[in-house]
Amino acid sequence: MGFNMSFFSQFAGGPAKVTQYTSGSGNYTPISTNQSWARVTVVGGGAGGYGPPNFFSVAGGGGGAGATVVQFIKLNDASYAYVVGAGGGGGSGSAGSDGSKSYFGTITAFGGFASTTAAPATNSYGGGAWAAAFPIFAGGPTFGVALNGIFAGGSVGGGAGGGSGGKGAAAGICTGYSNNPNVNEIQNRYSGFSTAGTGGNLGGGGGGDSAYGKGGNGGNGSNDSGTPANSGNAGSGYGGGGGGGGANNSAASGSGGSGAGGLIIIEEFVQA
Repeated sequence: MGFNMSFFSQFAGGPAKVTQYTSGSGNYTPISTNQSWARVTVVGGGAGGYGPPNFFSVAGGGGGAGATVVQFIKLNDASYAYVVGAGGGGGSGSAGSDGSKSYFGTITAFGGFASTTAAPATNSYGGGAWAAAFPIFAGGPTFGVALNGIFAGGSVGGGAGGGSGGKGAAAGICTGYSNNPNVNEIQNRYSGFSTAGTGGNLGGGGGGDSAYGKGGNGGNGSNDSGTPANSGNAGSGYGGGGGGGGANNSAASGSGGSGAGGLIIIEEFVQA
C-alpha cells in the first residue's frame, strides 16, 4: 500500500494518545481498529560491559547499544503484544550479557551485543535493526521518510562499545576502537558521549550510545596494588551500553556496568 500525502495531512494536528513503556510486557489496545494509525518507536536493551579478571593488564570493552526502529503502521488488530527488552548485566571477571530485543507486534529492535574479549571490543557491536523489511545491520545507516511533517519510519543500529582505553561509538557506528594512535582520528570523529577510563589500556572502554541513550563511562584502571580499579558505569537513558571495567595488574579489577533497558513509544493518530 502506497503512502498518500493528502491522507497523512489529516494527522498534522498530532496524536490522539501517546503511550510509553519502559519495562515489562503486555498488550496494547488501540482506540480504533478502523481509523487508527500509529508511529511506533522501539529501542532494544543495551549490553553489559566486560569485567576483566583480577591481576589483569587489559581492561574490559564496553557493551554495545540497542537498535532503534521507527515505523508508521495501520492499527487493524484488536491488540498488539509488546515486550520491552531488558539491559544486559555487567560482567565480573567475565563478559557482560547481551541486551534483549524489544518488540511491538512485528516491529523488532535488537539488543546490543556484549564484548566477548577484554579488548579490543571487536565483538561489542551495537544491535542490528530491521525496519520496513530492509535489513540494517549493526551500526547500519539511518533512513526514513517524512510525510507532511510526520516522520513515518526509519532505523539506526546501536553504537558499539569501545575497547580498552577507547570511547564508545555513536549510534549507527558498529566499530568500537581501542586506545590506538592509528585510529584515534577515526575514533574521535565517530565516538559517542561515553568516555574511557583513565590508565591507557588499563581503562575500561565506554559503552555504545543508542538513539535514545548514552553508554556508560569505562572504569579507571590502576597498576597500584593499593588502588583497586573502578567498575564501569551503567548505560543511561534507553538502550545505552554499559561501560567496561578497569583493569589492575596488581590487585582487583572492576566489574562491567549494566546496559540500560529498552523503550517503546506508541503515538496513535485517529483518522478524521
